[in-house]
Parts: sequence; structure tokens; C-alpha cells
Amino acid sequence: MARHPKKKGDEKPDTTDGTKDNPVGLPGSSQTEESKVKGGLDKLFWLRVGLGVLAGTLSAIIGNPIESYRVGLGFGIMIMLFIVSYVIAKSMKIPVAATEKKKLITTGYGSYFMMFIFSWILVNTLIHPDVGITTIR
Repeated sequence: MARHPKKKGDEKPDTTDGTKDNPVGLPGSSQTEESKVKGGLDKLFWLRVGLGVLAGTLSAIIGNPIESYRVGLGFGIMIMLFIVSYVIAKSMKIPVAATEKKKLITTGYGSYFMMFIFSWILVNTLIHPDVGITTIR
């Protein structure tokens, strides 16, 4: 049986130069830079989740549950703590590229808002369980 010659596209690349673990074109030090960015953004994400819980808890505690301006106050607290989280993110000096500076704003904002709403409703229900409950006769 005769073997057919290999086509140029079928040949295996030469991996004897030791760059098997690194992506093509990236030096080994950029892996650590990438992990620094990822680690910093992970810390920022969990910071925003925690601040979302704090903002929701503060919004539920402050004010009378009947008053109408309480909703505006709650969202004001949410916005203020999000700005605080951005200032903390800037002080963390996460080494993001200049083209990706919006990652400091967009990282974790959905989770921040959802945790804010969840904790606001939960804490408000725990603190004021009798509001809205009427006796049925």
C-alpha cells in the first residue's frame, strides 16, 4: 500500500521552540498582566455586589414606608454608592487598556442593580411586615 504525500495544510506545526503554552504572538509576561486585570475586575464585581446589598438595606431602613419621596431617596442612595464604587475602582488602579476604560463602569452594574432591588424589597418586608396587610371580615 502506498502512502500519499501530506499536503501543506496537513502538516503539524513545529512545537520545539517552547511556545506551546503561550498563545501565538504573546510573550509570557502578558499572561500575568491579563490575570491582574481579570483579578482586579473580579474584585470590582464583588465590591459592587456588596455595595448593592448595602444600598438596598440603607434604602429600606431610611424613611417611613408610606411616604412617596422614599423611592427617590432610595434610588439616590443607589446612584451615590455606585459613584463611590467607581471612585474605589479608580483607586484600585486596575491595569485596563485605554480602549477598555468603560470596563470600570460596566463591570457588575447589572448585578449591583439586581442586588439593590432584592435587598431593598427583602429588608423592607422584614422591617415593615404589617404595611399593606388588612384584615378580611
